[in-house]
Amino acid sequence: MSLVGAAEPLELVQQYCVDCHSGAEPDGDRDFSELKLDRVDEDTVVMLQDIIDQLTLGEMPPEDAEQPTTAEKREAIDGLTRSLKSIRQSMVSTGGQTVLRRLNRREYLRTVGDLMGIDMTMFDPTVNFPRDNTVEQLDNVGDALVTSGYLLEQYLIAADAVVEKTFADLKQPAEKSWTFDGNFRQQPELNPGHKEAFNYRYLCLYDNPLAERPEGAYGPLEDFHEGVHADGIYEVKVLAHAVNRDTPYDEKVLRIHLDEPFRLGVVPGNAAIGDMHTTQPIQPLLAETTLTDGEPQWYTFRIPLDRGFSPRFTFQNGMTEVRPTYGRVMKSYRKTLPEKAQKAKGIFLERIAVIHHGKLPHIRIHEVSIRGPIVEQWPPAGRSELLGGQPFAPDRVPDLLKRFADRAFRRPADNEEVARLIGLYEYRVQQGRSPLDAMKDAMKSALCSPAFLYLQPGPDAGDAKLSQHALASRLSYFLIGSMPDAQLRAVADSGQLSDPVVLRQQARRLLADPRTDALVEGFTDSWLNLRALGEMPPDRDAFSQYYTAGLRDEMKRETQMFTRHLIDNDLSILDFLRGNYSFINRDLARLYGITDAVSSESAGEFRKVVFDDKRRGGLLGQASVLTVTANGIETSPVIRGVWLLENILGTPPAPPPDDVPPIDPDVRGAKSIRDLLEKHRSTETCNACHRKIDPLGFALECFDPIGGLRSRYENKAVIDTSGQLPGGRSFEDVSGLKEILLERKDFFARMLTTKLMAYALGRRIESSDRGEIDAIVDGVREKDYPMRSLIEAVVLSEAFGRR
Repeated sequence: MSLVGAAEPLELVQQYCVDCHSGAEPDGDRDFSELKLDRVDEDTVVMLQDIIDQLTLGEMPPEDAEQPTTAEKREAIDGLTRSLKSIRQSMVSTGGQTVLRRLNRREYLRTVGDLMGIDMTMFDPTVNFPRDNTVEQLDNVGDALVTSGYLLEQYLIAADAVVEKTFADLKQPAEKSWTFDGNFRQQPELNPGHKEAFNYRYLCLYDNPLAERPEGAYGPLEDFHEGVHADGIYEVKVLAHAVNRDTPYDEKVLRIHLDEPFRLGVVPGNAAIGDMHTTQPIQPLLAETTLTDGEPQWYTFRIPLDRGFSPRFTFQNGMTEVRPTYGRVMKSYRKTLPEKAQKAKGIFLERIAVIHHGKLPHIRIHEVSIRGPIVEQWPPAGRSELLGGQPFAPDRVPDLLKRFADRAFRRPADNEEVARLIGLYEYRVQQGRSPLDAMKDAMKSALCSPAFLYLQPGPDAGDAKLSQHALASRLSYFLIGSMPDAQLRAVADSGQLSDPVVLRQQARRLLADPRTDALVEGFTDSWLNLRALGEMPPDRDAFSQYYTAGLRDEMKRETQMFTRHLIDNDLSILDFLRGNYSFINRDLARLYGITDAVSSESAGEFRKVVFDDKRRGGLLGQASVLTVTANGIETSPVIRGVWLLENILGTPPAPPPDDVPPIDPDVRGAKSIRDLLEKHRSTETCNACHRKIDPLGFALECFDPIGGLRSRYENKAVIDTSGQLPGGRSFEDVSGLKEILLERKDFFARMLTTKLMAYALGRRIESSDRGEIDAIVDGVREKDYPMRSLIEAVVLSEAFGRR
C-alpha cells in the first residue's frame, strides 16, 4: 500500500542525515537513504518517529556536524509529523466501511436484558469480560473490538447465567414477610460499642458509603444472610430517624455537613459475594429518602431484589470517615463524657466510649420489615414473550426457537440456523435432558452465535447499502444501545425503514424515549472521556468532599442531564460552550459555591440552575470535565489544553516525541505552572505545539482538580488565567475564551458531528467522510446547530445507511 505525497519534508534528512545513516553499516542501524513518504508500513513509521524525536530533542545532527537552522528544523518536524499522521491513518483505514463488529460490553448487557426480559439492576453476567478496547475514546469501533479465546469462554458462561436466570422460577413464588426489630449485629469493629450502648437494639449508620475504611457505612441485616427467595419487587419498610444532627461537636471534627437533613439510602447486598458491612462490586442505589428530625418514622420503599440479595442501608451524606473521628472527639470533647468514659485510651475503648456516651450524628434504624415478591403479572412479561404467551409445551419448541432466533439475531433467522438450534434441542433430549432444559440449551447456543454477538450488514456482500434489519440495528444501537424494539422491528420487516421519512420518524420516536439515556451516557463517555472519571481519584485529604458527597456519579449526571436537555428541546449545541446554566444538586452546588441555589430540604434532587459567574455554565464549567482532565492531585494546563483541542475544536496536536523530557517541577525560579511551561517552551521545537496548547489550559486553571473555583495555588502563587492564542486573540479568563471559541463555532460543530458519526457507525472517520460531515454541518447552521436535528441528520446521512 502506498500514499501519494510530497517529498519536501525529507529534504532536510537527505541534506543533513543520509551521509551517516546509509550504506552497509549505517549509524544506529538506521538507513534513511531509501526512506519514502509514499510507503505505508511499520518500518517507515518507526524511522519517521525516530527522526522527529531526535530533531525535537536537538540530538540530531550531532554537534560536530553541519546544522540546519531553527526554522528549517521546525518546518521539517511539522512536515514529517503530518506525513507520519497520514501514514498511521492509512494503516488503520477501513476504506470508509464499518468492520463487522461485535457487541461491546454495555451493548451486550442491555441486549440480553431486553431479549430475555430480565432486570439487570444487580445482575451482571459480563463481570469477567475483558475491558473493551477504545479508539479515540470510542468503545464501539469494530476493528478494535477483538474476540479472544478467553472472551469466547466468558460468552458461554454468560449465556448459561442469562438463560438460567430467565427460567429460574417456573412457578409463581409465594409472597413472604420478614421482620427484624433487634439483634442488629452490624460490624466487628462496632459490635462491642453497640452491645454496651444498647445491646444491639439498633442499626446505626455513621460513614458515607465511599468511606475509605468504612465503619457503619452499611447497615446489613445479619439475620437475613440468605436474602430473598426469588427475583422480584419487594416492599421494604424502615422505622428510622436522624440522631444528633444538633450535635455540639464542630463540623470540622466530624467532617460532615449538618445544615441539611440526613439521607437514608438502600443498596443491595449478597453475603455470597462478600462481607455485608463493606463495599460490594454490585450495589446500585435502589432508593433514597430524606429523614425528618425528631421521633422515629416509617419510610416505605419498593425496590427490586434478586434471589440471594437483601437490602442494606446507607447514610448517603454521612461522615467522611468515623474511625479517626473517635480520637478527634476524645481530644476535643473528652471532658463532656462521664468520668469513667474519660479514661478510655486507644481506638478500641475510645470507640466504645464515644458510641455509648458521645453525640455522634448518625441514622438510627429501629425496625425493618420486608414483603415480597409483589407479583403483578405471572409469568413475567419477558418469559411470556419467549414462550409465545402460552404455557411451555414440547411440541411448540421448534416454533419457539424460530421466534427466539428471529429476535436474538435481529433479523429473520434462515432455515439452516433454525435447523441447527432444533437439532441441538433434539440431541439434548435424546441425551436425557427434559424438553424445557433442552430448549434452554438451544437458546444458550443462540446467544453464543456470531449472528447474536455481531452486528451484521446483511446477506448481500456486494450491496453497499445496509439491509433493512441491519439499518434498524444500527439505528437502535446508536440511540438506545440495544436491540430494535417491536415497533422498529416491524418497520424493518415491512421494508420501509430506508424511506427517509420513515427513518426520521423512527429516530424521533426513539429520541423521545427515556431509553436514549444510553446514547447520552455512551456518547458523553466517548466524546468527553467521562468513562475515565474516577480512574485517577482525587486525594482524600485535600478533596474529601469528592468522597463524602459521592461526587463522581453526580458529576457525570450533571453532564448527562445537560446533554439530554439539549436533545429533548432541540437546543443549540453551542450551549455546550455558551450556556449559563446547568443541572445540579446540593452537593454540586456546594462544590460550586452556590448552596443557596439548591435547598437543603431537596438536597439530592437535580434542578436547573442559572449561574451569575460567567466562568460556570457549559462544559468548561462542569466538574466532570474539569476532574477528568486532572490527575486527582493537581491540574495541568497541558492536559486540559490538549483536551480542548481534541474535544472542542477537533484539532488535536501532534503527539509529543517519545523521548521529550518531562516538565521539571524544580526549575530554578519557577513559582507557578505558568513559569514552568515558559521555561519548557524556551526550546523552539517544544514551543511549536505548546503555544497552541498552553493558553487554552491556562484559562481553566481557575478550577482545582475536582472543579472547585480557586484564585491561588497551594504555594499561594496567584493564578493567572489570561492567554493569547497563536492568531493573536487574547483573553483574561475562561469566559473570554468561551467567546473566542464561539467565533470558531463551525470547528466545534464539525468536531461534534464527526464524533457523533463515529459513534453511530462504529468506525473511524476518514478523510473521505469530510464532505458528508460538512454537508451535515451546513444543513443545521442556519438553525443555530440544534442538537436533536444534528442527530437526525447523522441518521439520514448516506454514510449511516452504508456498510
